[in-house]
Amino acid sequence: MKRHFQDKTTVAAKKKGRGGSSGGANPRNDGRITETQHDEAMRVLRAEYYQGVRGLAQEVIERVKTGEDMNDVIHETVDGSYWVIYTHANFQVLLCSDHHDAYAENYGGAPERFQTGGGSEVSWAALAFAAMEQDVREQISSERFDSEEEAPPRPARRR
Repeated sequence: MKRHFQDKTTVAAKKKGRGGSSGGANPRNDGRITETQHDEAMRVLRAEYYQGVRGLAQEVIERVKTGEDMNDVIHETVDGSYWVIYTHANFQVLLCSDHHDAYAENYGGAPERFQTGGGSEVSWAALAFAAMEQDVREQISSERFDSEEEAPPRPARRR
């Protein structure tokens, strides 16, 4: 004897239309994200990230024009940025940066793992710092800023 819950004809048919999490853009409407949606999401994330890179580059340029050392300012600015301080932002840097592998290229390998109560963890901040530092340097270079030409001479030190 078949019970009604075993009979597939009594189960409500799935509605067509805007039911899934992917809305109407997925013709199968099965909740999966389409390639178009993925590409659009990545475009938005990259736009936000590179807007941040341009802002940091402008901050560096302004500080260098006052006589500060370019390398020191880049290091301080990137290291103190939202993108490096917060772990969730580290992942966005690594997803969006064209230099996600900068740590290995610039420092010759993976960053040191640090010990936590549960074992050893990846230093996502170190990876994000290296990627963003490279992006900021490229942005400064693309703006044709030369710290040697544009920075005023440093004041003489008093003895």
